[in-house]
Amino acid sequence: MNRINKGIVTLSFDCEAKWGMADLSLNWTKELTDKNLVEVYEYILEILKKHNIPSTFAFVGAMTETKDDFLAKTKPLMNGPNHKKWLKPIYSQLTESDEGWFFPNLINLCKKYHMHEIASHGYTHIPFSSLTDEEVTEEMKLIKDWSLRNELNCKTLIFPRNDISFSEKLNRYDIQLYRNLPKLIDTKYLPKYVNTFLEELNIFKKSEELNFDKLCIPGGVFINWKYGPRKIIPKTISNIRYKNIINDAIKRNRVAHFWTHPHNFITAPDSKIIFERLCQEIQKKVESNELEIYRQVDFI
Repeated sequence: MNRINKGIVTLSFDCEAKWGMADLSLNWTKELTDKNLVEVYEYILEILKKHNIPSTFAFVGAMTETKDDFLAKTKPLMNGPNHKKWLKPIYSQLTESDEGWFFPNLINLCKKYHMHEIASHGYTHIPFSSLTDEEVTEEMKLIKDWSLRNELNCKTLIFPRNDISFSEKLNRYDIQLYRNLPKLIDTKYLPKYVNTFLEELNIFKKSEELNFDKLCIPGGVFINWKYGPRKIIPKTISNIRYKNIINDAIKRNRVAHFWTHPHNFITAPDSKIIFERLCQEIQKKVESNELEIYRQVDFI
């Protein structure tokens, strides 16, 4: 893993569309139409181009297939109990509509910009901790095949649901780095969603140190999704928080990693304002030679 001599900023995107919540019934997933999803990727890519920010787009492999190819490639997975449990409701939903599920042109759209890394976010987006060793092997084989067919030379992974399991198997399939778990406030006796909310208010959040002995990069900070309770958090608070993280990375030669899901800009359009201000701040610091931009793969 490369040593760093300057503050680093990284942007990564968990590209999953409806695959991310395939096992849950949530009203907002109805907004994830083919049209809306393609438009939001176009929007993100144009904003990144405007501010000259190369980033990491980690795709669920199945999301970039055609429906027929997905069904053919995953049929053998139904022999494993855990894949079967995960895939069965997906198959059921696909009998009604495949809206928001399959986008085989998105990889080429990202490639067209000649600056971004395309990484893996799993093949079916099943959390790895729910799999057996044999089932993880099947999932990793599909990721490797996906990488080869799309000429990606995929080297990094973002675990589905940030569920880090079986990381020791990654090197066998040419995955050299993964994104670590975010470091969140953990106030005892409070529910997770309360801690998550409090995390968004922490304007004194620091950047993270790069651990050169591990095969992972810092888990970073989730760009505020202004949906549900989070929407009451002023945008100013979020942007002060991000500026402080960036300035801390500059001061101490550490890493400021920001991540989100592209579809969050569909379900909460105000999140775009936060994202654009963050990109402006990154560009300003890079142009003043205070900060470097790394994609995940650039840490190798």
